[in-house]
Amino acid sequence: MTVMRRAITLPGVKPVGPYQHRFIYRYCYGVVEPLQGDHFFVTAPQVNTVFFEFMLQEFAQHQPEIFKILFVDKAGYHLTKTLKIPENMRLVYLPSSNPELNPVERLWRDMKDQVAFHNFATEQELEAWIIHTTSQYSKQQIASLTGFPYILKAVRDLSYSMEYG
Repeated sequence: MTVMRRAITLPGVKPVGPYQHRFIYRYCYGVVEPLQGDHFFVTAPQVNTVFFEFMLQEFAQHQPEIFKILFVDKAGYHLTKTLKIPENMRLVYLPSSNPELNPVERLWRDMKDQVAFHNFATEQELEAWIIHTTSQYSKQQIASLTGFPYILKAVRDLSYSMEYG
């Protein structure tokens, strides 16, 4: 279904844009590193434990020598007891009902702003748009969107305490 956004028009002029009342689903799983802007994306036809686990396995193979800590919300598919978490990864759960604590949410909002008033004929067309759009983000853009001040401060404080004990 078309993502709607506000549009600036002259006073009394109603904005007009293309719209389709047809649901086409394609989902983007994403991991972002807010300091340097590193990022990893996978698209999937559904949001569930199977595809989340697939994304974790794919991400585990991306720079496998690095231990990864992922901050995730408490969506059901993040919490299921059957979820297999790779050895080089740890999930840390954010408090419930606090999307503002999850840095990737600002990236999703930016993507939704970009997709506003686009209509896609097929899932493949939507997936191609997602892949193209995520590949266009630079590390600097990702860091700018996701580098919340509280994250940057926490990392600086942690680095300071590790350096000076």
